[in-house]
Amino acid sequence: MTSGTCCDHSLPSCLTPYLWAVLCFASSPLCSAPLAYITNQGANNVSVIDTASQQVIKTIIVGHRPAGVTTTANNKRVYISNPEDQSISVIDTASLAVVKTISLGSGPLGIAADHRGDFIYVADWYENAIYVISDSLLQISRKITTGKSPAGLAVNEAGTELYVANKKENSLMVIDLQTQQISAEIPVGKAPFGLLLLPEKQQLMVANVQDNSVSVVSLSDRKVISTLAVGQFPYAMTWHRKTDRLFVTNQRDNSVSVIDLETEKEINTLYTGDYPEGIDIDPVRQAIYVANWFDGSVTVIDPDTLQIQTTILTDEGSRAFGNFIADK
Repeated sequence: MTSGTCCDHSLPSCLTPYLWAVLCFASSPLCSAPLAYITNQGANNVSVIDTASQQVIKTIIVGHRPAGVTTTANNKRVYISNPEDQSISVIDTASLAVVKTISLGSGPLGIAADHRGDFIYVADWYENAIYVISDSLLQISRKITTGKSPAGLAVNEAGTELYVANKKENSLMVIDLQTQQISAEIPVGKAPFGLLLLPEKQQLMVANVQDNSVSVVSLSDRKVISTLAVGQFPYAMTWHRKTDRLFVTNQRDNSVSVIDLETEKEINTLYTGDYPEGIDIDPVRQAIYVANWFDGSVTVIDPDTLQIQTTILTDEGSRAFGNFIADK
């Protein structure tokens, strides 16, 4: 057996994910693998996937037509946006149960948590606004006006800026969270939706659904510095730090574009399930998870070899728009 223990976040090459999970369970409760929380819009529930065994271990009933998801900084809660019953479901990650439902707005969709663990930000598609939820109080603390049809959200590491993709204005909006005022509005591609912050690079990636591109925004210069070509209807993104690769879901191509960020070129196209949307990376095993809306499944990708590892059946309408993997 190669060196390394299950608790040091390394996976010996001779161990299958299942055996790794068994050994961890037998040796220490601290070896618990991260869990992936997949919103299933057609089934009004969330599938919880154990990333070690690659199995659905629980299904949690939430609100009507769930879509967006975010985990908190301390991984103790998961927030789910339910656009069609205007609510947020709050899941406790210890009990894997909904502990509160918060009524909110007219069409909550995009959702993000700050890195300090204080606030959850929810984009309301119809009200052109952001609702701010206090994680400690589990109630709405304020409301911030944005552009038309806000979708994806991201918060900088300091918790001082909120980034908003305004789909119907083709712009990225920067909101100063101290003053709650718009500090910049940056033109991007057509119909921006998903956002991904790369703090090490001081860059923000913007998936432009209707022009098949990703805008690379310099946060210091407040402008687009590059445009990356991807597949049809790019929706969401994740980043593999070790290889410096960007993974982008393409809804209409049933694929994920793999972009080498050093060369800014697409190096591979991986075909997933039907209509892939949400995408996130397991912080322990570094596998990439892709939610396939029309298939009710999740595709798991090895970011080093660029091979499909497995497909996990979830439930009807798997979307998982946001950060859906919570480490324990």
